[in-house]
Amino acid sequence: MLEVFLYSANVYTAFVFFLVLLMIYYVTKLPTDIPPFPKPVLPIFGNLLSLVNKDVLEYFRKLRIEYGHIYSFYMGSQLMIVINGYSAIKEALVQNDRFFSDRLRNFHTETLVKNRGILLTSREIWKENRRFAVKALQEFGFGRPSFEQNILEEAQELIVLGKRFKHTYTSFRDLMDKIDVSASLLGNASVLVNCFPFLQYFPGDPFKVRLVKEISDQLERWCEYNVQEHRITYQKGAERDFIDLYISKANERHEANALSTFTDLQLYISLGDIFGAGSETTATSIRWILLQFLHFPEIQEKCFKEIDQVVGNERIPQLKDNEHLPYLEATIIEILRVYPVAPLALPHAVSKEIIFRGYRIPQGTTILVNLDSVLRDPSTFRDPDVFRPERFLDTDGHITKPQEHIPFSIGRRLFLFLATLIHRFDFLPVEGAQLPELKGILGITYSPEPFLIRAVRRW
Repeated sequence: MLEVFLYSANVYTAFVFFLVLLMIYYVTKLPTDIPPFPKPVLPIFGNLLSLVNKDVLEYFRKLRIEYGHIYSFYMGSQLMIVINGYSAIKEALVQNDRFFSDRLRNFHTETLVKNRGILLTSREIWKENRRFAVKALQEFGFGRPSFEQNILEEAQELIVLGKRFKHTYTSFRDLMDKIDVSASLLGNASVLVNCFPFLQYFPGDPFKVRLVKEISDQLERWCEYNVQEHRITYQKGAERDFIDLYISKANERHEANALSTFTDLQLYISLGDIFGAGSETTATSIRWILLQFLHFPEIQEKCFKEIDQVVGNERIPQLKDNEHLPYLEATIIEILRVYPVAPLALPHAVSKEIIFRGYRIPQGTTILVNLDSVLRDPSTFRDPDVFRPERFLDTDGHITKPQEHIPFSIGRRLFLFLATLIHRFDFLPVEGAQLPELKGILGITYSPEPFLIRAVRRW
């Protein structure tokens, strides 16, 4: 019995000794000329275990205090560099954009979006298609009066019917529900599977990889169906929307026998990018504002009184009212500051090795731009964790914004929806229930946890 015990103890000691040697070897092999990183860096896992059961944004704030504006973080064996603060972010993305503008190649980009689209592609595909998308969306966006009217109708139908009547058919509602599920799952799933690609093959789909891929494929098929419908009715010179304009551009390249990135697959994925990003960001911002109204009803009341004074009760808010509703605009700006939709932005990659602020950043390194470090910087915003719309109003009640305020733009769609909702409803807590916490879930977007709310008609 004693011999068995001694043998087991020796095996255990040898195993621990081996792990210590492995750790020493691994740590001594880590580069010393890159930005500093938290310790320990474990073999296989890197710094990942330090994120378990932690608020990622709060953890990154602490790392910034300890290591400064630029620090490293190992996602498994993959090096990631986090850039914090307005000056460092501007220096990287504006002054050195040719080095920091590449996109990643990983499970997410290769399997889910097939290295296509306008959000996660690299180099020429991204540059050419993004340039086209910006121009097309401007041409068919708010430059046309009909676009504002469509959004006003959507807002009205949301109020009257509780839904957009045109989109009540089952397949569309089912797709929207699945996109919501995918968005909530994709953040954690992408991080783990990007670090450890073999996880996607685990039996039982514990990381929901196959579910997310299935939803992604459904969205692609839905986009393909809409594109094929457009091809049937397309008329050159009478383009009706983004899809028609894309078809025209692709035909133009084909007729010229020119190499082109304007392919059917690129169009399907681009539509999914636009559709997903547009709906999710607006909905998330509205949820954050309504949650704030539950905690700070006086802010909601100020917004309503301002809208009521300008609009009255004979019509609904319109875009032209925006310049006369500074407090509402300040409230939207403040929600985008405190609860930005994408506080860590989309990851970038370094296209070529560079020395940045005295540190070597190897080619292919993942770059994470921490917008939260700017939007909650106490040197720019006094009491940065306090929700206070007045910080964006000057003494005359006009909007004023520092250059450091760099989240997604307010968006006219968000303004119209929110103004219409506040105009018609008073949003109140559920009677007898505790107020929902002001806690966020960091996935594809930074969104509040699900909560219940009462909407009481004002008139």
